[in-house]
Formats: sequence, C-alpha cells, structure tokens
Amino acid sequence: MKKGLMKVVALAAASVMAVAALAGCGSSDKLIMGTNAAFPPFEYTTSQGLVGEFDGIDVAIASKIAENVGKELQIEDMEFDGLVASVSTGKVDMVVAGMTATDARKQSVDFSDPYYVASQVIVVAPDNTDITSAEDLKNDKTVGVVLGYTGDNIVTNDLQLAEDKVTRANRGIDIVQDVKNGKLDAVVIDSATGKALAEKNGLKIVEDPQAFETEEYAIAVKKGNTELLDKINETLSEMKASGEIEQLAMEYDEKLAENNQ
Repeated sequence: MKKGLMKVVALAAASVMAVAALAGCGSSDKLIMGTNAAFPPFEYTTSQGLVGEFDGIDVAIASKIAENVGKELQIEDMEFDGLVASVSTGKVDMVVAGMTATDARKQSVDFSDPYYVASQVIVVAPDNTDITSAEDLKNDKTVGVVLGYTGDNIVTNDLQLAEDKVTRANRGIDIVQDVKNGKLDAVVIDSATGKALAEKNGLKIVEDPQAFETEEYAIAVKKGNTELLDKINETLSEMKASGEIEQLAMEYDEKLAENNQ
C-alpha cells in the first residue's frame, strides 16, 4: 500500500475511534453512585427518599454532583466491602458512602477532597458500666463491627481482639441490634451513624478521643477519572463554602431524631 494511502486510512481510523470514544463518554445520561445504604444519616432507605428509596447526607451531596454534571443520579446499593472494586472496574462512576480515604484504598481509587470529619464511638447497652473506653473491650468483651469499616480495622489491628470475640456484619443497623438484643457487648462504628442508631434503639454511646482518631470522608472514583473528580471537587468546594454540608448534617440528624420518637 502506498504511504499516502496508508496515512489517509490511518487518519480515518483515528477519527472513527475518537468519535466512538466521545460517544462512549456522553452516551449515558446517568451518574451511577455506589453505596451501602445502611449508614444513617449518610445513606439509608426510607419510603420516600430523596432519590427513590434512598436518602441521607451522601445522597443529597451526590444529587448536587449529578446536577452539576448534567446527569440523572442512579444509586446502586451493595455491600460496603465491594465498593472499591465496583468503582475500580467501572460498574459505578463514584462511591459516596461515608468512606474514609485510607492509604490502602488510595492504591486502587482516586479520592476527592474530604467533605466530612468523623471519629469512632462505642455503642453499648444503656445500663452497661463495664465499658468506658476502648481498652475495656479487651476484657473478654464481644464486639461487633461492620465488615470493611474503620471499626473493623481498629478492633482487629489496633486493639488486636481475638477473632472469636469479634462479629462482623454487612450493615451497621444489624450489628447494633445485636447489642440491643444482648448478643454482643459493644459495637465500634463511625460517630454520626453510631449516635443515630444508638438513639433509635435506646442504647448509649461511649466516646474515647484518645483511642479513636478523627478520619476524613471522601468520594472515590476510578483511577485517572480526572474529569469527574474535578467536577466532584468543584461541587464539594461550593457546598462547603456555602455551609450547605453542615446544614445537611443538621437537617438529617433532626429528621432521624424525629422519626425515632
């Protein structure tokens, strides 16, 4: 084949590929959010949610992001432990799930700027006087955590509790119920969710700032997806500057408190 003709064919092929790539980027009018909708007040299900059955602080934030990118928000509810893999493989566009931007997760995904600072708390029965700190959990206590959450890492690696003393579940709602029913002595879980679930179930919170450091929630996207990440950070910056995220936190705390009365 002559060089000139080869060049024309190559340019034509490149043009077709470019058009196809652009079509692929803009072919979907949905922005897919992966989450674990059992983490109030950040994400949970209800009869009349903000997006279908889904509601919460993260759902409100994700809705704002979708609006700014000009797409409709679609929510995929799944186990927390599978969220990083889902965004890494492109099954979802972003993970908004009260997720802490740990160094381990950063190896698999890119994170947005942080949008919320949280800590861990211990949920115990209202009449429990044996547990007043994280160290007390080492005294032959049975402890529940959510698989893949920060609490799981703390009881396993920091406190180094025996495996037969740790119960792991996929939802915070379920594991807190085990404390209420007397099956577990305590649950270690994120502060906002722990407080919401404790209030709902008539339990109490034990805080230990010395043992539990603060952590930052961020939104995860597939590595290299800078276009979406820039839009997410732009939206978060606007919401933080206007005080909207703080306002959402207060509104959802109040909403859950009213529903628990």
